[in-house]
Amino acid sequence: MIIESVAASLPERVVCNEEVVDLIRFNSKHFDGDINKVLRIIKTRLERSGLITRHWLGGDERPIDHVARAVSSALKASATRPIDIDLFIYVGVGGEFHKLGNAYILAKSLGVLRAECFDILDACMSWTRAVSLTKSLFETRRIRNALIVNAEFNMIKGTAGFPENFTLNHPQELDHLYPSYTIGEAASATLLFPADKENLSVTIHSNPGYAELCMIPAEGYQGYFDVSPLVAHLGPRRFTALGREIHDRIAAEIPSTLHKSGIDLNKADLVFTHSSSMKAWEDIGARLGFAEKLFHIYPEAGNVVSASIPTAMAVAQSVGKLRKGSRVAFLMGSAGMSFAAGEFVY
Repeated sequence: MIIESVAASLPERVVCNEEVVDLIRFNSKHFDGDINKVLRIIKTRLERSGLITRHWLGGDERPIDHVARAVSSALKASATRPIDIDLFIYVGVGGEFHKLGNAYILAKSLGVLRAECFDILDACMSWTRAVSLTKSLFETRRIRNALIVNAEFNMIKGTAGFPENFTLNHPQELDHLYPSYTIGEAASATLLFPADKENLSVTIHSNPGYAELCMIPAEGYQGYFDVSPLVAHLGPRRFTALGREIHDRIAAEIPSTLHKSGIDLNKADLVFTHSSSMKAWEDIGARLGFAEKLFHIYPEAGNVVSASIPTAMAVAQSVGKLRKGSRVAFLMGSAGMSFAAGEFVY
């Protein structure tokens, strides 16, 4: 399998850390404690993580406009028409048709009318999981191509706790809320073709023992799970995550994931990762000897969730870092938790 083309589209509105801090200040009028002290802590943590700006929808921008732009760019690069797509997979956290499936309604909107459609929802691992599954489908079925699309627009009112997560009531909430302040928005499209010669490998493993570190619980979740106090700490439809603990687990698991994959990062030209924290991934890279190969979008785009790797690829391509023939490795740590390592020649 080969990644034939990749494209991404980010909103025009650029939001700096100071704007995020101001938004929290405006919404936290009933904070029980020294709000200015907590706001200084938030700004310091954001800056130390490497985050400068993130993109959010503004004005009359719509998610579908960015999805259409990304899809058009990805298809144009390979002279493929929407009607030619055989497999259409919608991935990620963003999207408002989860109970029935986002892929169908989005495929109709994009003119992808002959494709087999389905969704994959596996938190930030969704794109990587879809790539892995597509590889298996190419090996077992007669499929000419596949298009993987996501629309990670989670700063829309009423989505994943926005703007509620920008309201602090007491200091103990901060650890659960802080990851919300790193979120950016993006859409991406990845076009894949089968290949006679194997060109891409992905290794994924899960550790559900850490499932409660990151989630967005739905209404009525209580009847489906045996829960601890961490689950739905902020309530239904609220993004709840313990960022430090998540990155600690990623740092602990990535070495074994790489070992299982057999990937030699010394041979890679570029390494793409989840855009969850530049500092955290730089620390992992320094410890394992691949820091100089990392390509980051986190400082300018923030955490774009399942769009992290394809968006980084698209940006790297636009600035001449990613070229046809580049040897690429990618690493992902995601809620669940799950961990992945992959490689391919672009």
